[in-house]
Amino acid sequence: GPLLGAVLGGWHWRAPFFGTAVLMTAAFVALLVLLPDLPRPAQRTRLSDPLRALGHGGLRIVSTSGALYYYGFFTVLAFVPFVLDAGPYTIGAVFFGWGLELALTSVFLAPVLQARWGTARTLVTVLVLLAADLGVTAAAAAGGSRAVVIACTVAAGALLGVNNTLYTELAMEVSDAPRPVASAGYNCVRWMGGVVAPYVSTLVAERAGVAWPFVIAAVVVLV
Repeated sequence: GPLLGAVLGGWHWRAPFFGTAVLMTAAFVALLVLLPDLPRPAQRTRLSDPLRALGHGGLRIVSTSGALYYYGFFTVLAFVPFVLDAGPYTIGAVFFGWGLELALTSVFLAPVLQARWGTARTLVTVLVLLAADLGVTAAAAAGGSRAVVIACTVAAGALLGVNNTLYTELAMEVSDAPRPVASAGYNCVRWMGGVVAPYVSTLVAERAGVAWPFVIAAVVVLV
């Protein structure tokens, strides 16, 4: 995605949006043509069921923690390009590395760590490492060290990949709600962190400097 966006964006700023539209159309056609018919759920789900599921203490805690974690996630995703102040090819390459690390660790590293340390212990450890990564990013942004910001961004991808997998699995298993219902409730809450972070990060940077969005994100992740 970042590489294709960089190539298209280097050609014309409108091109990445047309490219995305083509890919979404291809995804739609693939689902329509290739996906076999799936049976309907045995029990009808009401719109209120995901919110009711959040009444379970475990799911509510995991969802709230996920929202705070996603605040850190989206601070990296949304604000690092402003700090780098680079062209589309540089930013595309950086986030290609970020995304590659995220994809690989979510599949290959997360299950290994989970089997060795358990879900909760691994989550907490990675959150602390992510907060430290954000702290180093803040110092590098304040000092104008673009290379360190890039290294921290790619490293953050590895940490985010592990926790993406573990948070999702924990949300599915922590309550007795059906998996689709638990997933809907969890996603409703966790994405609020992604909603807030891009706006707050730019607002803070305008008033306090480019380091402070990462400092705040580190604190939020620790919370």
